[in-house]
Amino acid sequence: MTVELDELFKCIYEGRLPYAWQRTYQSLKPLPAWFQDLRQRINFFNSWIESQRQPIIYWISAFSYPTAFLTAVLQRTARKDQIGVDQLSWEFEVNKAEDKYLSDTDDGVYVNGLYLEGAGWDRKQGMLCEAKSMELVTLMPTIHFRPIEYKKKLTRGLYIAPCYYSSIRVGSFIVAVELKTGSMPAEHWIKRATALLMNLDN
Repeated sequence: MTVELDELFKCIYEGRLPYAWQRTYQSLKPLPAWFQDLRQRINFFNSWIESQRQPIIYWISAFSYPTAFLTAVLQRTARKDQIGVDQLSWEFEVNKAEDKYLSDTDDGVYVNGLYLEGAGWDRKQGMLCEAKSMELVTLMPTIHFRPIEYKKKLTRGLYIAPCYYSSIRVGSFIVAVELKTGSMPAEHWIKRATALLMNLDN
């Protein structure tokens, strides 16, 4: 038995993710949770293929390289509007209604699967709020990622929340998402290190 195979069996026995498998996508999940997550990702893409149509809502956490997916959305808009992709930026709208009321859109994409860390979310008001006691993360409602022609934005009343692929924030930044600050100024959420995560550790 090779050293690599011996290490593989040892990791499986101990419920740890083998190093060789970690190269598929970044994850801190223990092995049982990782298998469940992988199965959900496969099911998402299989459903997409079998339906032969674009999903209304994209589970962005299913993508190993979500930046490539978001770039493709920008490129699609750039071709449609006949402008350079570097002239586009994002506008964000957090959905207040239930997902069942959403329909197909050519104006960007609807995205779900993001978790808010360091704050709570007031769905009725559509803004940041204090997290509930003992609540470390909050599942965000579906967010509309809408490409718009780049312009200098007014950020008053907005918190620019960094979105990371995992809780290991270093080297996993994906996109900055604008969220309404609520009753607290943006500086409050900066001190809380409030951020969006695509994947949890469990």
